[in-house]
Amino acid sequence: MLLNDKLRNLRKTNNLTQEELAEKLDVSRQAITKWESGEGDPDLGNLKQISDLFHVTIDELIKDDKEIKGGQISQVFVEELEIDHTKHFDIHIGKINELNLLPSKDEKVRVEASSRVAEVKKDTIKLKFDNLYNRLDIDIKTDKSIDDYIVNLFLPEKYINEIELKSKMKAMNITDLNLNKLEYDGDLKHLNVANSKGRIILNTSKSDVEATYDDFAGSLEVNLINSVARVEIPKGTEYKTVLKGLKNEFENAKSTETAENTIELNGIGSKLIIIER
Repeated sequence: MLLNDKLRNLRKTNNLTQEELAEKLDVSRQAITKWESGEGDPDLGNLKQISDLFHVTIDELIKDDKEIKGGQISQVFVEELEIDHTKHFDIHIGKINELNLLPSKDEKVRVEASSRVAEVKKDTIKLKFDNLYNRLDIDIKTDKSIDDYIVNLFLPEKYINEIELKSKMKAMNITDLNLNKLEYDGDLKHLNVANSKGRIILNTSKSDVEATYDDFAGSLEVNLINSVARVEIPKGTEYKTVLKGLKNEFENAKSTETAENTIELNGIGSKLIIIER
C-alpha cells in the first residue's frame, strides 16, 4: 500500500473529514487532497505530526511493504520533569516499535508513550535524578508481548551531555538535535536522522541495521557481529571511513582522509554498505 492510500485509510478509520484532518495538522485542505491523491507527499515535519496523531510509525507510513494495523487515535500517557543544568542521560526502554527523539521547547524532559492495543499504565514511565553522578535516569517499562508502543522523548538540548540508551525497537528517529554523544545498545532495524548532527554509536550486535541521514554531519560508529549495516547518506557527502575489528569490510565506500565526518565499522565478520542517494 502506498503512502497516499495509507493516509486516506487512517483519516477514514478515525471518522475525520479532510477539513478536520487539515485543522489538526495545521495545513490546508488542499494539502490533504494532494497527499491523498498522490500528487504530493508530506514533508518530514508533517509525517511526524501524522505519526503522532494516529500513533503509527513513520516507518510504517513511508515503506511500501509496511502494513498499518489499526492506526486509531489513542490516549497518550505523559510524564514531565524540569531540569536546570547539564545531565548525563541514562535511558532504559523495554520492547517498543518506534522512538522519536526531539528537542523540547522549554527546560523540561517530556516522555509520551502510547499503544494502539494496550493501556499505557501510570507506572510505565519513571524519571529520577541521581545527583551523585549528575545523571538523569529514564525508565520506560513495556509489556514484552506487545510490539506497537510508540515513545516520543523530548529533551532540552542545552542540558544534554551524553545519552546512553538501551532498548529493543524497530525504528529510532532523531530530529532537530545536536548531540554530543548518543550510544545505543540493543536491537534496532532502522535509524532515521533528520536535521541533526553529532556522534552516534550503534551497538546492535548480531542484528542487521539500516541508517538513513538527510544530511550527514558528525560521526556514526557501528559495532556488529556477523551482520550487515546499510548507511544511506546524501550524494556528494564527504566522509572518512575507519575500519576496526576482525574480518570486517566496507562496500561502496568513497573515503576522504581529510573529511571531518567519519563512518566507523567495528566488530567481527561484518559489512557496512554505504548508499549515496
